[in-house]
Amino acid sequence: MDVYADIVTYRDLFFNLFRRDLHVRYRGSALGVLWTFVNPLVLVGVYTLVFSVLWKAFAIEHYALFVCTGLVVWVFFSTVLTTASSSLVSQAQLVQQVKFPRQLLPLSVTAAGVITLLAMLVVVLALNLTFVPATRTTFWMALPMLVPLIAFTAALAIIVACLTVYFRDIEHLIQAVLLPWFFLTPLFYTFDVLPGVAGHPNIVSVLYWGNPITPGLQAVRDPLFFGTFTRPVDALYSVAAAVVALTLASIVFRRADDQLAAQL
Repeated sequence: MDVYADIVTYRDLFFNLFRRDLHVRYRGSALGVLWTFVNPLVLVGVYTLVFSVLWKAFAIEHYALFVCTGLVVWVFFSTVLTTASSSLVSQAQLVQQVKFPRQLLPLSVTAAGVITLLAMLVVVLALNLTFVPATRTTFWMALPMLVPLIAFTAALAIIVACLTVYFRDIEHLIQAVLLPWFFLTPLFYTFDVLPGVAGHPNIVSVLYWGNPITPGLQAVRDPLFFGTFTRPVDALYSVAAAVVALTLASIVFRRADDQLAAQL
């Protein structure tokens, strides 16, 4: 697809945009990029205190690590989506004055998010390997499962960035949608431990397969926390969702590209 092939053709520009996004994100901070390691450590500490000491909500061993493993996926997805939605609008002057592959702007935001994703993964992986020995033989499978997740997120980043140019409410709509989406994604629970879904398999199926993040999250969390290999059905769903999203993003961008500068 030409929309994504431009990353290779304009790789120098892409990496410059990527470095700029990282610089802007941590500009003026004392620790700089080290904050990518501090944040997940703080999250682990807070969730350990709340969910393992103060409020033992579910009978899941190492519950704080269970939650943090899911947050590795969610924080990346939600942060990229929120930031990418304004990536074209915030660079209106650049888009209007310079002719370049504009999809590189939301894609550079995604690349910057990958750095945070990998930093969180390093911290959570080290803790899981220490406290959940079963993961020592399966953790590696979580790494290839991040590829469709990143591809799916990058595709949505392009779509929401383009749509925000035409409909400025998209940026606010995404923030509103992410809140219920957060609770409908099994970050703090597994469907088999929820008493309210007992006897309602159809509801579980809709919540699981109707949420494109859930199978991808499960594909990462199974080998990274539960010490089991990713289910083929979750892997296939994640890959299929990424392919569909990338195709849709390519169509949306091609139709919007010529009008982006005028709309801004």
